[in-house]
Amino acid sequence: MTEQIKKTRLLSLDAFRGLTIAAMIVVNSPGDWEHVFPPLRHSEWNGCTPTDLVFPCFIFMMGLSIVFAFSSKKADPKLHGGIILKAFKRMLIIVGIGLALQLIHSLNFAQLRFPGVLQRIGVVYFIATCLYIKLSKKALIVTSAVILLLYYGVVCLFPPAGLSAVTPTENASAWFDHLVLSPGHLAKFAYTDPCGILGTFPAVVTAMIGIFVGLTLKNDEHTAERKTINLLIGGNILILAGLIFSLVFPLNKPLWSSSYVLYAGGICTVGFAIFYWIIDIKGNFSRSWLLSVLGINAITAYVLSEALPNLLNLVKVSDQGKGARGIRIFDHFVFLKVFTPEWASLFTAILYLVLIWSIMYVLYKKQWIIKI
Repeated sequence: MTEQIKKTRLLSLDAFRGLTIAAMIVVNSPGDWEHVFPPLRHSEWNGCTPTDLVFPCFIFMMGLSIVFAFSSKKADPKLHGGIILKAFKRMLIIVGIGLALQLIHSLNFAQLRFPGVLQRIGVVYFIATCLYIKLSKKALIVTSAVILLLYYGVVCLFPPAGLSAVTPTENASAWFDHLVLSPGHLAKFAYTDPCGILGTFPAVVTAMIGIFVGLTLKNDEHTAERKTINLLIGGNILILAGLIFSLVFPLNKPLWSSSYVLYAGGICTVGFAIFYWIIDIKGNFSRSWLLSVLGINAITAYVLSEALPNLLNLVKVSDQGKGARGIRIFDHFVFLKVFTPEWASLFTAILYLVLIWSIMYVLYKKQWIIKI
């Protein structure tokens, strides 16, 4: 990357986002879904594994990016309408891409899942942008607290009539999704869609935490060292608050529980602070560019990783009655001959990550940034 681009970007954000996208690709592309490498599994219900931190990390960084994109324009109300319209258009594009990816996998509109990763990213981006543009920092804090407390009340204290527990098949989030959407338009692998409608609201607070980090970095009254310390302190406070809140509202990614928002947001803040200190303050960029290859075109890398298997699966290899398609050829006919099924599955996912990285490296070298 040229020196000019280095000076115009927050390098730690690119690297941290790249690490997140790399983790997303590895998690979503195992060599064998029946033998997923244990650390790469999501919690079945309550709890939080390292894998459960990947999605909120991306939303967190999206919130941080909002500050760097619009901070210079926030003070002028005349520009707000244009910003909101731009954010709305971007939301529609991201949601549209999310739906299109599903149709690529299965051209079946009757079974088209409306909630999804990109759909949530798009909607959260729009809401978070509107809130950031229109509200003061104090109002953003109050709004975030109100959302988390109201969500806790709806799910745990005052659930819809007929619900007496918070379980994978009995909770306010699933109840609302099945009330508004037909089962055909929800996730097929779980009764509670992990990207459900109600869970989008606490996800907005995850973006808000990123916005607060962005506001900290934009505070010219503090030195870079002071900013790092503030982020580390704030992040650990959020982690502790999340753990305390989990005593009444357990950490839960499918529900995107209020405690999960605080806990994951705290870990994201601490992780980013470390990257910020090492890369932007200390100037150790020599290896972080490996992550920035994915981070600079993050959504493009994610979309490519989701769409490419359809092309790769056109290739099929059979041997002694056993067959495999695409990247899973390496799992079945290479890695399984040396490793256990779980390790073979992991190495196949890493190989796929290397493939995606190699394609994105071409964009990186040409300094092409695809903006959505």
